Amino acid sequence: MLKTLAIILGLAATASAITPQQLRCEYRVNPLGIDEPKPRLSWTLASDQPNDKQTAYQIIVTSGQETLWDSGKVSSDDTTAIVYAGKPLTTGMRCSWKVKVWDKNDKESAWSDLATWTMGLLQPSDWKTEWIGYDKARQNIDLPEADLNPAKWIWQAADPPLNAAAGHRLFVSSFTLPADAKITKAELLAIGDDNYKVVVNTHLVVSGSSWKMARSTDITPHLRPGNNDIRVEVWNSAEGPAGLLAKINVTLADGKTVTHVTDATWKSASNPGANWHNRPLDTKDWPAVRVLGDYGMPPWGKAKLETVFLPPVPYLRGNFRADKPVKNATLYVTALGIADVELNGQRVTDDWFNPGWTDYTKRVYYRAYDVTSRIKPGNNDVGAILADGWFSGYVGYGRQRNHYGKLPRVRIQLNIEYTDGTTAIVGTGPDWKAATGPILEADFLMGETCDARLQPRDWQPVNVGSPEVSPVVQAHPGPPVIAIAEFKAKTITEPRPGVYVLDLGQNFAGVPRLTVRGEPGQKITLRFAERLNPDGTLYTTNLRSARATDTYICRGDGLETWTPRFTFHGFQYIEVTGLKEKPSPDTVVGIALSSDTPVVGSFHCSDPMLNQLHNNIYWTQRANFIDIPTDCPQRDERLGWTGDAQVYVRTATLNCDVQAFFNKWLVDLADAQRADGQFPMVAPLKVAEGDGGPAWADAGVICPWTIYEVYGDRRVLERHYEGMTRFIAFCKNRCKPDLTPPDKFHCFGDWLSIKADTPKDVIYMAYFAYSTKLVARAAEVLGKKDDAAKYHQLFNDIRAAFNKAYVGPEGRIKGNTQCVYVLAIAFDLLDPDKTKLAAQYLVEDIESRGNHLSTGFIGTKDLMLALAKIGRNDVAYKLLHNDTFPSWGFSIRHGATSIWERWDGWTPEKGFQDPGMNSFAHYSFGAVYQWIVENIGGIRSEAPGYKRILIAPQPGGKLTAAKTAYRCIHGLIETDWRIADGKFILDVTIPVNTTATVIMPAQGVHDIGSGKHHFEEPFGPKPPPQVMELFDGKTLGHWKPADWPGKGGKITVADGAIRIGVGDPMSGIVWDGEPPARMNYEIELEAKRTDGNDFFCGLTFPVGTNACTFVCGGWGGTVVGLSCIDGYDASENNTTKTTTFKNDQWYTIRVRVTDKKIEAWIDDESFVEQELADHRISVRMEVEPCIPLGIATWNTGSAVRHIKFRKLD
Repeated sequence: MLKTLAIILGLAATASAITPQQLRCEYRVNPLGIDEPKPRLSWTLASDQPNDKQTAYQIIVTSGQETLWDSGKVSSDDTTAIVYAGKPLTTGMRCSWKVKVWDKNDKESAWSDLATWTMGLLQPSDWKTEWIGYDKARQNIDLPEADLNPAKWIWQAADPPLNAAAGHRLFVSSFTLPADAKITKAELLAIGDDNYKVVVNTHLVVSGSSWKMARSTDITPHLRPGNNDIRVEVWNSAEGPAGLLAKINVTLADGKTVTHVTDATWKSASNPGANWHNRPLDTKDWPAVRVLGDYGMPPWGKAKLETVFLPPVPYLRGNFRADKPVKNATLYVTALGIADVELNGQRVTDDWFNPGWTDYTKRVYYRAYDVTSRIKPGNNDVGAILADGWFSGYVGYGRQRNHYGKLPRVRIQLNIEYTDGTTAIVGTGPDWKAATGPILEADFLMGETCDARLQPRDWQPVNVGSPEVSPVVQAHPGPPVIAIAEFKAKTITEPRPGVYVLDLGQNFAGVPRLTVRGEPGQKITLRFAERLNPDGTLYTTNLRSARATDTYICRGDGLETWTPRFTFHGFQYIEVTGLKEKPSPDTVVGIALSSDTPVVGSFHCSDPMLNQLHNNIYWTQRANFIDIPTDCPQRDERLGWTGDAQVYVRTATLNCDVQAFFNKWLVDLADAQRADGQFPMVAPLKVAEGDGGPAWADAGVICPWTIYEVYGDRRVLERHYEGMTRFIAFCKNRCKPDLTPPDKFHCFGDWLSIKADTPKDVIYMAYFAYSTKLVARAAEVLGKKDDAAKYHQLFNDIRAAFNKAYVGPEGRIKGNTQCVYVLAIAFDLLDPDKTKLAAQYLVEDIESRGNHLSTGFIGTKDLMLALAKIGRNDVAYKLLHNDTFPSWGFSIRHGATSIWERWDGWTPEKGFQDPGMNSFAHYSFGAVYQWIVENIGGIRSEAPGYKRILIAPQPGGKLTAAKTAYRCIHGLIETDWRIADGKFILDVTIPVNTTATVIMPAQGVHDIGSGKHHFEEPFGPKPPPQVMELFDGKTLGHWKPADWPGKGGKITVADGAIRIGVGDPMSGIVWDGEPPARMNYEIELEAKRTDGNDFFCGLTFPVGTNACTFVCGGWGGTVVGLSCIDGYDASENNTTKTTTFKNDQWYTIRVRVTDKKIEAWIDDESFVEQELADHRISVRMEVEPCIPLGIATWNTGSAVRHIKFRKLD
């Protein structure tokens, strides 16, 4: 026994401490029904050994007793996106897999736990069932003609009749009701060309976008005895006919009527301006409108009277028998609409809103569910409840429905495998029956109505056959929508008798759960809002045409619980009417819904306001990530706005794992790309336009690149690269020959900025340049060298055009707003000198506003990052800690639990802002969380997928402590710092299989591996930086011409720079004497090519007793890398990269040498990270005259300046 024990202990002593865990396929845990023929596998690692890493792996995939793939031992540290390379995968195949790894000492781990995935229906022919629906109750009635006489079509008199320029106009009028008037009913009918918003006595009462359909609106609550003010904003989206026609009918208690119509008495203004709905207007000098003609005139004709059409929801059912024991059963469901599927009376899933939103004309998704345990011997019932959803329900603004079709359809297929090896397929077909039941209405925008007294009866044959569209049916690549939290009322008030308002304490997206004992037929109505009016009632005017009302009619047979299934709302407050007594917190509970994107980030610091800010950002993201990234969850919009998505995508990754979520949405975006390459305003593309314009359309480049950077997913670039390049071609093709914007183009601008009008052409050029730069990087990743060179050159050309067109000699950029300087700095559009000036002007503008920002959606995204980039986090902290208008803290001081759409969504002076666009759950301004993580938390990625990590917390402002965590694709990264007893104390966690560089606030630099690490250093006023200036800008000083065997070029000093003339072939300078350090230092300089087309800066530097050269622009002008590694020069080793350099443009070049590695950057972009261990460092023979410290060129003239040397601790 002692011998056996010794053997066991010996095995334990030699076993690896590393463990593979968290196995995922296609970035999801045990996914069902995928249709990727070569799925990607990933895992994370755990180890109790510091600095551990994987050196090899082995994967085994099986199906039943068959081995599909045994990778064998693969020498690699990759743990993500391992592409399956086994036998072909077939429909319905059930796959199990496991992995084992070898650690840094080549010790083998135990096998992981088994993980699984199943294949879906891979071919159209695998679908054996049919599309079905129930159309009987869906036929919309013929709409009556709207009675709009004697109203007149009117428009601004200054515009040509029926050919108005694009833009917004404001129309105003007023009418008087008797002082003692008691209003019985007041109705507004309005139509407009193109879009209109009607405000009555400061209340937005209706908005619309049609002249074919007149909308009837009850305005009774908004009228009053005496004078009544009517204001209408009309937006003509393109040059052409434009007009407004409206009629108000008021019925008084005495039977008299008052009619007010659009006519010659109305007045207009060409620019509505801010707060047009409620600011005082002096209209006495405003011009009268032009009367265009009578109702019915061409080109508009007569309008129909619009009504809200909400058909009852059909129930569909079928049955089958299972007369043999079942081994496996998988249910597949897809729908044109949204469907809940039940098997034997129980829902097969708790998911919501399946199968999600796509462009149903092109593709529709299905989901798969394992229902093996739910099938019973003998007869089984299967059914579906089919609602309109995005397919035929109301979507977006303008009260529009039937965007893809009028007739929802569902398709269900159940594949059964019996224990005896036989199979069966059952599902939807002509033998199914249909009926309506308790759900009388179900709509995302309008809400849901349930009469619990009703049950489906009088079952009828279903409608069978081809749907109105013919999409490709595919497996859903993203996560489902699920319930993620519940909220109970914090307070319950009764602002009016019988009207109860529940404050749930958090603004979110979701549904109510009602629990009540009611009487038969008792109707309970629930309405929803994000904010309250001053009198404690719901503020709902910002919902526009979204009714957002749920109604439940009780059975009356005891305790009843109801939750709507086919709608959702954005809300913090619920109004409840129809109860017999005051509700308790358990009567109505809020259920938060969001796509199942696992939480990966957390933040907590010593400032409660910043903790609330992070809470607000997180919940606004969850509220808007419901199958697609929407702008808002509450009003009649809820669209996948591309501009919002691109400014926020990086922050989104820091809160939740959104890889699969964005992979799905990027397909929606690709489906919406125009034939000419332009990306749209929204995806899926409905309601809004296909021309996204600058900063919106660029989502087609920025989002796939971001997903690659964060998760290291090359496939996302492979699949979207062609679309990215087509977009760049579109942008270039519509530019003028000098690459400046065309005279006319659509652009939203720096949306919702504060008293700062950023020129749209500047935004156009900045984003064109930035997207081009990202495409160049994508080409490099994909090994497309020629493309990379082409797009780098295009970026440089755009950059030059930007400077020529918009940057003055003193560095002032056209517009002179915070936004223009932010974009120029963030996107590297300026040379170093102009960047310093831009930084100065940016800070000056912020300080001139009392340390407040002025940026909107576009500028705010990069504002704090730009301040960090220029070394002004002191200013960033001032902006972050502000709680006066405009600031993040201002909304929090006034009770915000989410991120507002507008900085001034509500102010004490003006109350609620423009109700036509005033969401209180818009994530765009929440993009600041990226800066919080990267600067307060100090967590930054230095390589795709956080394979290399930079830890550099920047304490400042009021903060004395902060704990920040981010679970990247490799595992947990965490920083926990505090200032105590005159010390800065930092605890760091780094995931296995990654490395990190830690830079302490006092500039202590430490290279570390995985595990937990503790650092301390004195904290207080920073000593002057230990930077040595190696060139004074006046004389060569310690520099001298290098001694070349050929003919070196002339070396001079002029204009603050060392000028290196063209050599034959080489020229350059060398440091005369011992360099300041040979290890653990940084050297930085600025260089530019002045003549020739080869390397203009071959920076030779010491590495201990050896030396190495960082080559910039070699081998024809584009190669960057180190010469030499293991005898291989910069053109042929693993540091080799290509980029484009423009002549006469300064580039900042920085090299860091530590005991462990060499790192190099150009304009703060990382180009080299070379480990020293087990590698031989040397220089090419030609540059030996520059040893140990020098700068050389090859057949090229250059200039260098600002040469700085800093020793590292």
